[in-house]
Amino acid sequence: MSYDYNNANERIKYAYRVHLRRAWKKDHKTIDAVMKHIRIFEERTKLADFKDYKHNTADKYISDLQKEGKSLSFIHENLRGLREFLKWLERQRGYSSKIDYNHIDYLSLSQNEINTAKATNYRRSYKIEEIIKMAQSMPSNTLIDRRNKAMVSLQVLCGLRNSELRTVKIKNLIEEDNHRFIYVNPKDMEVKFAKTREANFMPLPDDLVQNVISWRDFLLESGFDHNDPLFPQIPSHFGQQSLLQSKLTHEPIKSGSTILAVFKKSAERAGLPYYPPHTFRHSIAKFAASQSPDFLNAVRQSLGHESIDTTMTCYGKISPIEQRQRIASIQLSA
Repeated sequence: MSYDYNNANERIKYAYRVHLRRAWKKDHKTIDAVMKHIRIFEERTKLADFKDYKHNTADKYISDLQKEGKSLSFIHENLRGLREFLKWLERQRGYSSKIDYNHIDYLSLSQNEINTAKATNYRRSYKIEEIIKMAQSMPSNTLIDRRNKAMVSLQVLCGLRNSELRTVKIKNLIEEDNHRFIYVNPKDMEVKFAKTREANFMPLPDDLVQNVISWRDFLLESGFDHNDPLFPQIPSHFGQQSLLQSKLTHEPIKSGSTILAVFKKSAERAGLPYYPPHTFRHSIAKFAASQSPDFLNAVRQSLGHESIDTTMTCYGKISPIEQRQRIASIQLSA
């Protein structure tokens, strides 16, 4: 009788799942992804016991993935997860004498393959003038219009991550010493790596700031308190006279697709191609890179980057056209 699992493997995988959660504090999404990578390995090795791992297992496994047409980025991520698992496994009772620690590192690609796996496609983003135009061209006739205009304006001003923009609360909008910023707090918002920071407003046209402030003030005047979402759900329905009516709720927007739809519609209205709202962070970084080093460093912190390299490498790259223009602008003296 054949089974689609190995009892011994399942027991040790459960122990590893517990270790990931309790010792390494991984979230359930990360743990599920790791388990999927381990399962792929089991399927390619015909559910062999993990104790049977040998140096030639690694070579055959990598070869099989490549023959299946798996991308180098997928293989690189898969192998990384497997190495971490096997290095943990090698320390467990009953496995340390079976698995050669040095053979675990055979689960790796060549350096050229790793570089290819990590290579990213060119990331298109807007110029700062384009995202300003996008926000300014949005209507403000209805409740939904006003909320959406405030949302896009805030993203232009400080470049939040998508989850932060969706979950920001009224109390996170701070006005202090004639400065305005979003206090990104994982206690209130969904924040990457749960890191607190101040996302400061960029020095951009004042009407963008007023779009956000006036919306905040309207919510407070409408009975909202500081713990309510800055961008609440506004469901629409047809009233008794068959007129479309909208009503404020105190519930935050649940789906990221709702946020994306707002930005897609605003791009179309402004006659611009659609790039996701996360690319506004790229636009802000490029804008900062054209200013002083001190300004760039301040923006780095505002965006939540630990290193200036992240800001410049991932966000601040200029386009090939801008490269040519800047190089051509330099005149050598005779």
